[in-house]
Amino acid sequence: MHTTPQITRPAHPVPGRATTAASAWPAYTPDKLGLSTTTTVDRRYAHKESGEDVFINDVARHQGTGMLTAVGTLPRTHRYFGDSAIDRYDALHLAEFMRQGVEVIAHTLLGVPLTHQFVLRTVHLRISEPAAAVRAEHAVIVFAEELVRRNGSGVPYAAAGPVHCVVDGRPLARCDGLVGFLAPETYNAMRGEDGRRRPEAPSGRVSPERPQRIGRRFPENVFIGQVTGPVREASCLLVPGTPDTFFDRPLDHYPGMMIAEGARQLAVLSFAEATGTPVGRIHTHDAALDFTSFAELDTPPALRIVSWTEDEAAGAGDAGAEITVVARQGARTTSTCTFRVSTGTENAPEGRLS
Repeated sequence: MHTTPQITRPAHPVPGRATTAASAWPAYTPDKLGLSTTTTVDRRYAHKESGEDVFINDVARHQGTGMLTAVGTLPRTHRYFGDSAIDRYDALHLAEFMRQGVEVIAHTLLGVPLTHQFVLRTVHLRISEPAAAVRAEHAVIVFAEELVRRNGSGVPYAAAGPVHCVVDGRPLARCDGLVGFLAPETYNAMRGEDGRRRPEAPSGRVSPERPQRIGRRFPENVFIGQVTGPVREASCLLVPGTPDTFFDRPLDHYPGMMIAEGARQLAVLSFAEATGTPVGRIHTHDAALDFTSFAELDTPPALRIVSWTEDEAAGAGDAGAEITVVARQGARTTSTCTFRVSTGTENAPEGRLS
């Protein structure tokens, strides 16, 4: 198997003007920012059809610091995001939470029209305290407005990280990445014939894995098919379903975050079987996601582990690994997802779905 770069942690918390935030994290609480947590924003701003899938409550621009902020409710009891036996923050769940925050900010504060498409290119998320238990209901998303990319006319067309997630005035996670805001004509030109000739729903049939093998409770949250091959080089197909969490609006391709969740499930299964760890104790706390092309709906993407290395940074007495999963359609790579996984304490607190 070929080797892949490890997930690295930046030497400095935030570059550029955002350094101001690093020394003032306690100021980033809903009360001190004047952000409301009583209702959620219009679902259209989060690109969602169901109100229960909207996690953002309020947003604000802070002229004095140049920061854009959003506050939201962490998805702890959600049918999909709460479907876990371990009470720790999950990298992909936080990535979705922060994605929503950036999209809501883009529409409400930056003036990006609702007709625009948001296209993820990279998402590299690191949790500051991987062993920390879920300790709060609300979190604040923070990023510097200078990180917004604008064209010659001043119109925003993309945003780059870092974006920070702050809980109780303490940094919880940092997400570096790139998301583009594409006008319909730009998106259609990018998709070309691929976007016009493909089916409107995923095609094909794939028998899903058992939920118990990947740390899920509900069958509808299983995104991978039967796993084959050596445990550290395992492969499978993505289940061509349309889970509401991801297909809550018409799409002409597989959502990148759905493919990433399938890759995470394959990595979790591999780690559990390679180390003998109960799957309910496995925690995914860092993720590096690179989306290189659209995954079309006519063929289930094939997932395969291409790198599996012991994680020397795991805590004393804990097992850990960095696992890279590649998604392909034919000879074309659509994404590369690397996860840092480790063992944790299985816990199903009150309020979790059972």
